[in-house]
Amino acid sequence: MGTPMTVDVEDTVAAIATAPGNAARGIVRVSGREALACVARCCSPGTRAQLEHSEVSHRFPAIFQTAPPISEVPVDLFVWPTERSFSRQPTVEIHAIGSAPLLGAILRAVCDAGARLARPGEFTLRSFLAGRLDLAQAEAVLGVIDAANQAELRVALEQAAGGLSGVIEGLRQRLLELLAHLEAGMDFVDEDIQFIEQEHLQSELTSIRTQLTDLEIRFRDRGQGAGTPRVVLRGAPNVGKSSLFNALADGGKALVSDASGTTRDYLVQQIESEGVMFQLIDTAGVEEAVQDPLVVSVQTAMQTQWSSSHLELFCLDATREPSEWERSQLSATSLIPRMVVWTKADLTLPVGVRPDAVVTSSQTGLGLGSLKSAVAERLNQANSVRGEVVSCTAARCRGSLRGATQRISAALPWVAAAAGEELIAVEVRAALDEIGQIVGAVYTDDILDQIFSRFCIGK
Repeated sequence: MGTPMTVDVEDTVAAIATAPGNAARGIVRVSGREALACVARCCSPGTRAQLEHSEVSHRFPAIFQTAPPISEVPVDLFVWPTERSFSRQPTVEIHAIGSAPLLGAILRAVCDAGARLARPGEFTLRSFLAGRLDLAQAEAVLGVIDAANQAELRVALEQAAGGLSGVIEGLRQRLLELLAHLEAGMDFVDEDIQFIEQEHLQSELTSIRTQLTDLEIRFRDRGQGAGTPRVVLRGAPNVGKSSLFNALADGGKALVSDASGTTRDYLVQQIESEGVMFQLIDTAGVEEAVQDPLVVSVQTAMQTQWSSSHLELFCLDATREPSEWERSQLSATSLIPRMVVWTKADLTLPVGVRPDAVVTSSQTGLGLGSLKSAVAERLNQANSVRGEVVSCTAARCRGSLRGATQRISAALPWVAAAAGEELIAVEVRAALDEIGQIVGAVYTDDILDQIFSRFCIGK
């Protein structure tokens, strides 16, 4: 498809709108400013008069004239002369017997009368540009067409009905309201007027970030599609990740040593628990402020494995208090679901165990069965929320959700420091732009090309 914004979206286009193959009924759709006139040129004088004077949506039978040898075809015309059509343009659907040669003859006649062949997805593109639906709903149309089972069809229909769009629009409106208060404060900076309290601003931004993070996780899981879930062991060096990996894998091959940083690569082991298969991944310990190119490469590989996983097992050493970095990780919102696991509990029991943590020992087997069961339960819960968006929406929008989350995260320290509305407003505006890309409030020609070029002609 050509660049959508360079196409004249007001000219008249036509296409066969039903699937290939014989059927009791087939449809040729015509839409654009001259749609009624193009169809009228192919019909009898009486039908032409009806079309020329159409003011409301209606249906009536007609005789459609095509080139020989078919010549005359009995059809039903469904007419939308106003913006109440799908594309918000004058539209005519020509319903006839679903014969491929017959529908092809009707399409050629309409094009000879002044229409051009529609490009893939052009009818839905016009509907989007006219504000009839947003980008997420447009992609749901493609999801309906491509649905391989009832579950995928249900997801696509719910998204087409605006389920996802309502959630995103709700977040946009909340951010717009916060931005309005911030900008009002900047306009009246010399006045002793507080348009929004710091506590409320921080609470709202934190809540919005949490919702965005949850959406990103669901989008990422849907975009990854079917496959074995990935569970990654993560934590500081020498907290017992490799020993735990070997214990859970019933004798895995991870190297174990008291020396920090023994693991320099990652290992993967397939594990089954309570009917759930998953891949357990052992990674290098997280090291901060490193300069060694080898260590930087190892840390990059670790981060890649973590970001592509479905569940994180964040490991803490029960023999010592959590470090400042570990405490900061526990207090921050993780981009993927997280379970906290205490290791080395054969040496000492941890102090102040979190209620959601699992206490384990790779030496005695303490807690290993409970950990496997907990992992299986969490993965089953994740499966119940996957698929809440069609896959093409998930693939397109994960980056926007991540960008919006990062912008909100960047704004929160400024709020806590009461650093001024200008800095906070910059981040909120950027987050709004990222969210706007999901529903098409902000878009580029490349985004439209990417979406609508996947549609079949006639949709």
